[in-house]
Amino acid sequence: MHARKATTPEPGHRSPHRPLHVAAPGAAADPTPPRQPSPLTTDSYPEGPRKVVVVLGEVDYETAPALATALREALRTSGEGVDADLSAVRFWDCSGLNVLLRLRREALAVGKTITVRSPSRVVRRVLTLTGTAPLFRPPQPERVPRLEWVPSAFGGRHGSPADD
Repeated sequence: MHARKATTPEPGHRSPHRPLHVAAPGAAADPTPPRQPSPLTTDSYPEGPRKVVVVLGEVDYETAPALATALREALRTSGEGVDADLSAVRFWDCSGLNVLLRLRREALAVGKTITVRSPSRVVRRVLTLTGTAPLFRPPQPERVPRLEWVPSAFGGRHGSPADD
């Protein structure tokens, strides 16, 4: 086995799970394939003290560094953390999960959080299979116990002055 940088794919290597785009039957084979749009697009906007990063496309070992850069920049410029909108992600593998896990560790170190908004089916599947989905849920507000009226042992109602 030869060591190589994780961010540098081997030439001509493609994930076996990513769809291969081929020419339609009967179409002439063009030696130069048409330029495909970027498999990953990100955009971000502020929402209160948080930043929302919208991710569109495919996340794998080739595009994960771009995702990491976008999320890290959003984390740096946010007040409380980042909400990743992954509803438009068509492909997601462990590279994307590793980006989220690293970013979560960085966020927690500075008192911020990372949440996943509306994960697509493929993202939800990876998060569920790996048991990491709870790590990226929004924090639940603390439940305050509800006070109920209890009859007084002294024979009357004791409550707020408005009750008297």
